[in-house]
Amino acid sequence: MKLKELKMIDIQFLGLVNATLQAATLLFIAALGELIAEKSGVLNLGVEGMISIGAVSGFITAINTENLFLSIIVGIVSASLFSSIHAFVTVILKQDQTVSGLILTILGLSLSSLIGKKYVGKKLNTKLEGVFDIENPSNILEIILAQNIIFYIAIILMIVTAFVLKRTMFGRRIEAIGEDLKSADSMGLKIGKTQFIATCVGGAFAGLSGVYLTLSYVPYWTDGMTSGRGWIALALVIFGGWKPYRTAFGALLFGFLEALGPRLQTYGFEMSPYIVKITPYVITILVLIVLTILKNGNTGAPKNIGIPFFRENR
Repeated sequence: MKLKELKMIDIQFLGLVNATLQAATLLFIAALGELIAEKSGVLNLGVEGMISIGAVSGFITAINTENLFLSIIVGIVSASLFSSIHAFVTVILKQDQTVSGLILTILGLSLSSLIGKKYVGKKLNTKLEGVFDIENPSNILEIILAQNIIFYIAIILMIVTAFVLKRTMFGRRIEAIGEDLKSADSMGLKIGKTQFIATCVGGAFAGLSGVYLTLSYVPYWTDGMTSGRGWIALALVIFGGWKPYRTAFGALLFGFLEALGPRLQTYGFEMSPYIVKITPYVITILVLIVLTILKNGNTGAPKNIGIPFFRENR
């Protein structure tokens, strides 16, 4: 094989690695937020809509102010406030979590489409750049170092979330509520307050994921650009067994599949990109089947996920 061909293969491989890390970052942040909400017993199927709200609000702020830091904050806060609707309906009013989440997905996508209508096709004058100034990365380490600040924030969030859930009173309170509502209530834990906070934190993470989408991953706005990533994030939580580090591994796998899709023809494979898109869901189903068989039905899901708490049932 000629030196020129080897160099081309090397460039293609590094491009795939870079695209994998970017796609994984977007998916992982949203999945980590959903993991926190589900650990408290709240199922939030509105992740797709919350990513979209964070994406459009962050993008509009960036277009009008060119202040990327402010744009990130606006995206996070907007999605968190949007998720508080789900928290209010399901935790305070104790309504069906599945219905509320689905409605918020539809509402979020429609609202972001309406808000972002006049910004369709506009491109940012500035976007999130790499933390380290590496123009042409030549190896995997340089690819990692060339990622922007949100990539590193995702790593920090993973470590902090794992620590909080396992090593702090707040984390143990979240897990206790997600596992047994009656016992948590008998211990005097503030179930409603904890679930409300966990849901809003999950929304904030989805907002950060959305901001990453429009300020870095694809630096422009168009309708439907979330492209089902919220649903993949939900599948990712299941794949990761509701554990932050396993979810990170799953994000890399799912990110690789997303990055691989548009490159298949370049590598000489004639395969429909739709097959690649459905692969994460197929893998998740297979993982659930395997876990169910090996662990006698215990997949790692919080026992009270999706179940509203009524004190009179104690």
